[in-house]
Amino acid sequence: MPGRWRILLSQLSGPAPGRLRRTDDDSAAASPFDRPSDLKPSAPDPLEIALVEIETGALEVYARAGLPTEPGHYRKPPGTEAWTFIAATLSPEARFALTLDHPSEMGWRFARLQDLGARSGRADLRAASRLLNEIADLRAARRGILKEDHLLIALELGGAWRALRDSKAATASRLTLTPPRSEPPKAAKTPRKPRAKRDKSSEAR
Repeated sequence: MPGRWRILLSQLSGPAPGRLRRTDDDSAAASPFDRPSDLKPSAPDPLEIALVEIETGALEVYARAGLPTEPGHYRKPPGTEAWTFIAATLSPEARFALTLDHPSEMGWRFARLQDLGARSGRADLRAASRLLNEIADLRAARRGILKEDHLLIALELGGAWRALRDSKAATASRLTLTPPRSEPPKAAKTPRKPRAKRDKSSEAR
């Protein structure tokens, strides 16, 4: 397990998935007016596989609590507990306009998927929200500049990933190794013999 996680961390310093390194010769030969050729999507790297696994586990916590699981922006009207999907992406201008049209003083709430459980009174929803935010931050950082904080996030996600795998393994062992308890068969009741009828003539004597 530690060896695999070292492989996952090594992906942090590599190029983002699907991105190829270009040499100076390639840059010089390419015309600025030519449309770049479409790159075939590469297979997901070990880090992305682990992130998807952790993300799936966090969204399962959301689903059990009745929260949405589709990425995007949500709003909650005043006087209700249900979040309504708005859009997958919103520009800062659109978000600002929404907050002006639906002020928080009137009871309106807006949040991204990863923030829906952040203010919950349940510890599992707050933990799931934190994991979803860290996954989003780490994915965004891989497309830009990685800092020391991102390594700490990766280490925390690694602990969550191991805990998730261990819990799944424990659940599977309980399901496969522990047979269902069966009650012992009840002993069959022996039928009672019918009583013999008394002879009324003998009683009269």
